[in-house]
Amino acid sequence: MLEKICLPIKKELEELEQEFSSIIETDVKLIQDIFSYVISNKGKRLRPILLLLCSGLKGKSTEISLKTAMIVELLHSATLIHDDVVDNSNLRRGNPSVNSIWENKISVLIGDFLFAHIFGSLVGMKDNRLIKIIAEVTSQMSQGELLQMERVQDFQMDEETYMKLISRKTASLLAATCQIGAITSSVDNETKHIENMRMFGENLGIAFQIKDDLLDFYGSQDDLGKPIGKDLIENIITLPVLYSLKNTDEDTREKMLSILENGKEDEMQTIIEFVKKSGGLNYAEKKANFYIKSALDCLDNYPPSLYKESLILLSEYITARNK
Repeated sequence: MLEKICLPIKKELEELEQEFSSIIETDVKLIQDIFSYVISNKGKRLRPILLLLCSGLKGKSTEISLKTAMIVELLHSATLIHDDVVDNSNLRRGNPSVNSIWENKISVLIGDFLFAHIFGSLVGMKDNRLIKIIAEVTSQMSQGELLQMERVQDFQMDEETYMKLISRKTASLLAATCQIGAITSSVDNETKHIENMRMFGENLGIAFQIKDDLLDFYGSQDDLGKPIGKDLIENIITLPVLYSLKNTDEDTREKMLSILENGKEDEMQTIIEFVKKSGGLNYAEKKANFYIKSALDCLDNYPPSLYKESLILLSEYITARNK
């Protein structure tokens, strides 16, 4: 399905892959080695795909579109490198994480180097809107991570706080990506269209994170590149757990909270079964579908095109994904 989604931007994506390996200029061999490892261990390139499709929805993608597509992917990579240090993760996409190979100190510094490169590249584009958006999303993602740390083991968190957390931590980057796609298009798009693309990305990002919550319960380690129940073990708050704890009797809630707080891996299956029986997975699925529909509603007023079709397919791909 992803191949079909990428058809309108196949040429741009090929160019992106060719240029990506040479985007970092340095004579420090350690940086070269780590960056080569990072780009060889690539993901689905979801963010560049989104940006380029949004650029083509009204107008065409430009050279700046391609450059900013690489920037949002670099930003995503830098945040993942730092996340793995914070979470003490040894795996990323099924392969050893940067910090597990080069240790935490080096991983923090390589992430910092990528952030510096990102903002240096943006300055050269001479569009203050782009600098402002990337600065803001970097702040939002950091706040989201810190909010998650602040509320770790807070299984009494209300849904409003949870939504604020995932909006900052995950959805903010997809929102910024789609917004930048509209800004860097070949036509001078009006504010309403740019904001509409931002809303499309935000709704898509919220659905993406809720789906990620669900995969912690029924994905497979081979597909996810991380153990099933990892979020539970690390006391990361997810929507299925929040809903299930809120909608059960007091005795069961206390029992489940005790298991969660102990964080013993061999007891996590009890939590998984509890969430399934309590309707937590069904509730989260409905929420994810609600936000996907909200994203698709943002596309209603655009005429039929290959770009619009691909954005619709990409939304469906996110809800159907297993990794």
